[in-house]
Order: sequence, then structure tokens, then C-alpha cells
Amino acid sequence: MASAPPLSPAQRFAQRFASLRDTVYDDGAMFSGSAMSADLAALRPLAESLGAESPELAQLLWLQFVVFSKRQMDDEGLPLGLRALAIRTALDDLTPTDRYQQHYALGESALQSEEYDTAIEHLRQSAQWADHESAVLSHEQKLGIREEIGYALHEAGRYGEALAHNRQLLADAQNGFGSDTDVRLSGLINNLAQNAYEMGDHAEAQRYLAQRLALGQALNDDGIVLDTLFQLGVLAHEAGDGALARSLFEQRVAIAHASGDEDLMADTEATLAELTEREQSQ
Repeated sequence: MASAPPLSPAQRFAQRFASLRDTVYDDGAMFSGSAMSADLAALRPLAESLGAESPELAQLLWLQFVVFSKRQMDDEGLPLGLRALAIRTALDDLTPTDRYQQHYALGESALQSEEYDTAIEHLRQSAQWADHESAVLSHEQKLGIREEIGYALHEAGRYGEALAHNRQLLADAQNGFGSDTDVRLSGLINNLAQNAYEMGDHAEAQRYLAQRLALGQALNDDGIVLDTLFQLGVLAHEAGDGALARSLFEQRVAIAHASGDEDLMADTEATLAELTEREQSQ
């Protein structure tokens, strides 16, 4: 009986890679992250022997990136993911949904690595591909990607861009939600206040915080109200308006007592006491 012909390098790669890939993508599978990274690294020379721009190498690099992401080792994984996407883009074998998903994964990893300019680039690409008809996302999910872009712009110190981006996003979110008093607007309005504050426009920051306070009050959401009163109090203190700062912090104490939540009462009273101490030390 004739023996089977030897497997080609591509066939040997496919055979070894398939089991590793299936394990990583099996939600119910348990595996050691370090052992999986070692197995994938051991397969790297075979993938590289198939070509520096081969689809096999791109597949391996991407799976290494995914495993490092699962291990919360984004500094190690991000360069691998970036190279994998570059190869696949050059090969032109990505569907619009692939592009949305892979750019988004890279953007998220870059955020974890605090590589904010890289995050902005890939989240923007993800948002563009998410608008393609093949990438089925809800309006809220698309807004969520754009909110992350605004966050990355802020963290990158690009405050003017972040402010302009978030202003447009707020308008689109209000139109999309069909209401100016949707709880999902709270974080975005807060981001706008932070953008304005970092640009030194404290009056604009105060206006956004007042808008957020009104939203929290309309929703009877003590969490939003207490946080916003705190930020307004800090702004007032920084502006030298001690009376206003004290009034805002006292409002927090009153709300906490009305809620009956002992932790909130202790927190708000501690904040008021800290303000008093700061005033006395000045």
C-alpha cells in the first residue's frame, strides 16, 4: 500500500492552527493563556516560512493578538494585531463586517494600552465600516463607538477636537433617542463638560454641568444629581465662590439624607467636611 504523500507546509500549518483557533474561539473552552501563547509562538516560524505577507501569517498574528487581549496584555498584543490587519488589508480578503470588527478590536486594545492616537484611528475606521449595510449594528451601538472616539480624543489631549466631536454626537444622540431627557445622554454631556474644562472654558463647562443636573433631576436619578453637584461645587471652589460651593455640597448632604442611604450620607458629609477644612486652611 502506497503511503500518503507528505503534507505541504501550508497543510501542516492549517492542521496545527485549526485546533488552536477552535479552542480560542470556543466560548466554553478552558485553556491556559500562557500555554496558548507559547503554542502559537511555536507555530510562528512555519507561518513565516509561507511568506511575510501570507494569509497564514496574518491568521496566526491575529490569533496571538486575540489571546493577548484575553490575557489583558494589550501592550504585547497590539503590534501583532496591527500587523495582521495590515497584511489582510493588502490581501483584500476582508468583508465590511470583518473590517468593522477588527478595527474595533484594535481600537479597544489601543485604549487599554493608552495608545490614544492609534485608538482614534481604528475606532474611526470601525465607525465608518459600521455604517456599511453588511455590518448590522443598532443606532445606539454606532453612537457608542463614536463616544469612545470622543473619549480617546480627550485622553490624547486633543480637547478642541473632542469638544467639536462630542457636540455633534450629542445632537445626533438626542435626535436618535427622540428625547433631551434620556439617561444615556448623561455620560456624553459630562464628557463635554470635561472637554470644556480642559480647554480652560469653565463657564462652558458649568453650562454643560447645569444641563446634566437638570437631566438627572428630570429622571429622579440621585447618582447623576450627586455627581454633578460635586463637579459644580469643585468648579465654584476653584472660581473662589466659597458660598456657592458650600451650598452645592450641602444640597448633596440633604439628598443623601433623604435617600436614607448610610454610605451616601457618610460620603457627602465627608466631602462637605473636606471643603470646610480647605476653606479654613486658606
